[in-house]
Amino acid sequence: MSWALNEFFSAVEEEFGVPIGEADDRFLETPGSVIDFVVENSSPSDGLDDEEYRDHIAGVVGEIMARTLGITRYTEDSRFFQDLRVR
Repeated sequence: MSWALNEFFSAVEEEFGVPIGEADDRFLETPGSVIDFVVENSSPSDGLDDEEYRDHIAGVVGEIMARTLGITRYTEDSRFFQDLRVR
């Protein structure tokens, strides 16, 4: 895995308190899969419903991608290596 993705995943772990390091790299190959992983391994603390919580996670993951990877334009099914060219 590239240093940039390591930084991205570390920031996601720190932000949400979800241990991503134990997840299968192939499973987390798109922003959408990272969002789903965080949603499935955490719970809302602000009384958000499921859709609002996922939207919140997606927004924060997007901010982390911009900060750590410099990526601001993507779709949830964009692949980090092939489509977004993260190296």
